[in-house]
Amino acid sequence: MKVWEKYLEVEMDALRKIADTQADNIDKAARILADCTKKDGIIRVFGCGHSHLVADDVFYRSATLGNVQAILEEAVTGNSQIFKSGFLEKMEGYAAKIIDYHRFEPNDVVICISNSGNNAVTLEFAAECQKRGYPVIVLTNVEYSETLKPRHSSNTHLKDHGDVIISNCSPIGDAAVAIDGLPMKVGSTSTIPFIFIINAILAEAVDICIKEGFMPDVYYNGSLRVNDPKIGDHNFAIIDKYFYRMKNL
Repeated sequence: MKVWEKYLEVEMDALRKIADTQADNIDKAARILADCTKKDGIIRVFGCGHSHLVADDVFYRSATLGNVQAILEEAVTGNSQIFKSGFLEKMEGYAAKIIDYHRFEPNDVVICISNSGNNAVTLEFAAECQKRGYPVIVLTNVEYSETLKPRHSSNTHLKDHGDVIISNCSPIGDAAVAIDGLPMKVGSTSTIPFIFIINAILAEAVDICIKEGFMPDVYYNGSLRVNDPKIGDHNFAIIDKYFYRMKNL
């Protein structure tokens, strides 16, 4: 079996484990997102380092809810000066300032993402949002977190600060395949299951809204507007609705 085939099997195994073990929490999270959407709240999604890619994937994106915002704090995304951001994401006391800056609203919901669940900024982001009364959905790797000595002064992990916890069920160490002669494995494992989970809970939330008689804001793929101008009108109306409520829209 080729390495890419082994990698595929590892990722498929993680997705199967999610389906087998995380279904109840996926449903609970979708219910929270649907209620937020029906109440005109914003779904605020946050992650540091590579976890910010999961937030970015569902922000201003075709087939996703218009009331989703990725909180992309440049200092900790790693998009630039990535080595420095690796230190900053471990700095205590920063998360509350990010929350203050974005001026969350009463009906908002928060999704926090971290594979290890062991970095201060994401952990404190979740904890602070819970303290302020916002429902918090955590996407993490529960098994991995339990193997790690906590870095944070609270002696906790991200998994300890959510109303709903969904595990990505991927291998410990975020690596898939061993190659003879190489001391470390190759093929990162956490992003694909995270992307599945966040899109799954958003899609399920849309279905709940429709079944309960509420029409949510969902983007078309913007490229389709070259064939039908009404698609552009639809998307631009969503942008206008949320433009002054999301600082990076």
